[in-house]
Amino acid sequence: MAECLRSVEGIVDEIVLVDTGSTDCTLDIARQFGARYYSVAWTPDFSKMRNLSLHFATKDYILVLDADEVLTLKGCASIRRSLEEFPNADAFFVHILNQTDGEGMIEVEESLNVRLFRNNPQYRYQGALHEQIAESILHANPPGVIFDSDIELLHRGYLKNVVLKKHKKKRNLDIALREIKLHPEDGFRMFNLGVEYVRDRQLDQALSVFHAVHEKVNPSALWVSRFYKVYISTLMQAGKWEEADQVLEEAVKLFPDYTDLVYLKGVYYSQRGEWILALQHYATCIEMGDPPIPPYTIEKGISSYRAYFAMGYSFGAIGKIAEAAVAYRQAFEQNPSFTQAFLRFSNFLLREDTSNATLDYLRSIAALSGGNQFALLGISLALSDQFEQAKEYLERAERTSDVVEHLILTYVCLDERESLRELLEQYDPEGELQARVQRYLFERGRKMIHLGIEKFPESSLLSKLKEEYEKGFR
Repeated sequence: MAECLRSVEGIVDEIVLVDTGSTDCTLDIARQFGARYYSVAWTPDFSKMRNLSLHFATKDYILVLDADEVLTLKGCASIRRSLEEFPNADAFFVHILNQTDGEGMIEVEESLNVRLFRNNPQYRYQGALHEQIAESILHANPPGVIFDSDIELLHRGYLKNVVLKKHKKKRNLDIALREIKLHPEDGFRMFNLGVEYVRDRQLDQALSVFHAVHEKVNPSALWVSRFYKVYISTLMQAGKWEEADQVLEEAVKLFPDYTDLVYLKGVYYSQRGEWILALQHYATCIEMGDPPIPPYTIEKGISSYRAYFAMGYSFGAIGKIAEAAVAYRQAFEQNPSFTQAFLRFSNFLLREDTSNATLDYLRSIAALSGGNQFALLGISLALSDQFEQAKEYLERAERTSDVVEHLILTYVCLDERESLRELLEQYDPEGELQARVQRYLFERGRKMIHLGIEKFPESSLLSKLKEEYEKGFR
């Protein structure tokens, strides 16, 4: 909350804060920033809550933020410029950067929403979940005019720790189900219900809803391109690859400039092991660049670092190690927070050469990450079994869970029992990280035994070792 209010301090003339039942120090924070504070009982209807806050606003324009959102520095500069350049505008589309947990990094999906608009009593939100105000602006008397802008809001509400803390999955799913009972034929509300099923990992229920939406979808609706993307992704998650490809073909014809769909086609070919076709599609993503916003919702990096990462995996699958290493390096250079890209890149290099020259080169690349280079180098070395060198870097790194996990691995493999005991007492009292290390070592051992059996299939000793090994771990 404090970070949210701090991001608009000095930008807005008043702050109206509507609290729907927080139990923390929200009131104290509101007073600290001079906000007008209103406490109301929560009802499961986001539009109702939003519209109540609009009622309390007194200035000419309204900027709407949630407590888990912040106005970026770019957004701060853009607000006044947008209002000055377009004095006849009644509202502006704002770019919402939705952060989610990815593999080794925070991923970002960018979408558009009307969040800055005139204080007009005709302009009110509609829809109990994923509420929208654009329609009421466009259908006002006289109709309002909505302009695009480069204003940005950073939204952290979909990060796992926030979702779990606020019980968002259950709350949103309950609201979506209630909305469908009231509006059973509304395609957008059905789509929202399907999205909540996906977030709750109820894929069969989600697909049942998406199938129904697909049968009667209107391709001209603004949300439909995102529907196709989510629908296809859900089919892939459910292992329905051929059906996903059929829907993909249909979607690409409707939205040929939507880069995200081309990326999904690459994913489809990767799953089939058609690596050359996959590489062609990932390369096409890079050539196309980001699609226009509006009308599309995009995932950041689809036309850059995510495409390069996927190319690295594809090159590796066909044995082109040098090309794979280059692709992973490009992915990391374009997004230095992309930990997995660096680890894949460093793995290829350290597999061939652990000389000082190689380490110096890796240090120069890791430096792009800012203060994270010790962690990156330490984890890379630990995963390459260079434990003495890994220890040097990991002990200098910030003690994140990843660092602690690989430091546990390092101490175990170096048999440094006292250091291991102190580390576990301080950072892993529940034993979760230690269990992950044990699982990692078990999988390494099992893989070595399987490789041995592949090479010597008649060996009864290896077969017995495999049986005893797996029995002992259970």
